[in-house]
Amino acid sequence: MAVVNLEHTPRNHYEVIFSNGFRPMFTLVALQALLALGGWLAFWNGWLAAPETLGTPLLWHGHEMLFGFVGAAIGGFLLAAVANWTGRRPVHGGALVLLVLCWLLARAVAWLGADWPALFNALAASLYWVVLAILFGRELIASGNRRNLKVLVLIGLFTLFSLAFHLQWLAPLDILHLTLVLVLMLLTLIGGRITPAFTRNWLNRQSPTPERLPAASGPLDTAAAVMTAISGLVWVFWPQSMAAAVLLALAGGLQLVRVLRWCGWQTRSEPLLWVLHLGYGWIGIGQLLLAGGSVGFWLSSAGLHALTIGAMGGMIMAVASRAALGHTGRALESTPILTLAFVSLHLAALTRIVAALWPAVMPPLVTLSALLWLLAFALFSWRYLPILLGSSVSFSDRLKAGQG
Repeated sequence: MAVVNLEHTPRNHYEVIFSNGFRPMFTLVALQALLALGGWLAFWNGWLAAPETLGTPLLWHGHEMLFGFVGAAIGGFLLAAVANWTGRRPVHGGALVLLVLCWLLARAVAWLGADWPALFNALAASLYWVVLAILFGRELIASGNRRNLKVLVLIGLFTLFSLAFHLQWLAPLDILHLTLVLVLMLLTLIGGRITPAFTRNWLNRQSPTPERLPAASGPLDTAAAVMTAISGLVWVFWPQSMAAAVLLALAGGLQLVRVLRWCGWQTRSEPLLWVLHLGYGWIGIGQLLLAGGSVGFWLSSAGLHALTIGAMGGMIMAVASRAALGHTGRALESTPILTLAFVSLHLAALTRIVAALWPAVMPPLVTLSALLWLLAFALFSWRYLPILLGSSVSFSDRLKAGQG
């Protein structure tokens, strides 16, 4: 994703923070990663009573990670991307403040809304997606960019699933699983575009004759996306079936072949790149683990957490890191702090999978996994909140720093 700098020069700190959607939304991603997972850790260990708004603690956990954590990441990515797609000034100011307030209202419902009317909770929790659709669609229509209007369908599905969860149109766990499949499709489409593209560009800069370049998109990529959608839907409604196991195994195999064709091993010296490959690789691993769970080889939570911690958490941290650096004029380079955050996050995924595969030691491993996640996002916040909430680096500053 190329970066188009159309931001006006901010006059104060407020204008800096609300000058582009990635700034407040990725800040909320980091804060939600810490607060929601910290809350879940307290619920798991009995240190704190879980809110009753969303049903069981498990449902609260799933909802706040999918609609809160992932939801903020989707908003930040789309609002930064639409400025590049349209060539318009990024969504900023009051419109962006409104979006943030809607996201915060949804979190208030999750934490405090146990005694609030169900219809109010449903509308309040879903308003964020409606406002995001309006802001995103406005930019596309104003620029005549009709090609990307199809993204509004995806935002509409998040709105529908949010309403369905709060109004109990389906079993709440089924709705969360449907939302998970929708997020996996976004990762398959977006990750499948940016990961090989960023890798190809980097390899070409490293050498005029790279050892090998990522394979071009083709029928295998389409098959991986289609099978991910089909297997996901079958798994949601028939999770303990041989059909789900076979389709998930096929989808997982296709996803792993797909990511291997992108030559990720050649990016081992650049953490900002290999973490994209690793994050995407968890999709295939997670689907294979879900397949095993469908036929009773192990708990299905092994696959669920490969997909949520490894794929979703990993890809979100990777994309947010690149966007924060690129959109603020900084070099696309990792630091020891950020690399440690990446390692900690993927260790959290591995630890949680082992907990599901080895139930006898699940309680301490679940706690360890949560602590590794919290460490990862604490390090991410330490590195990136000053960047997200601070001024961009000018071209002259980059020249002085030797980045020009």
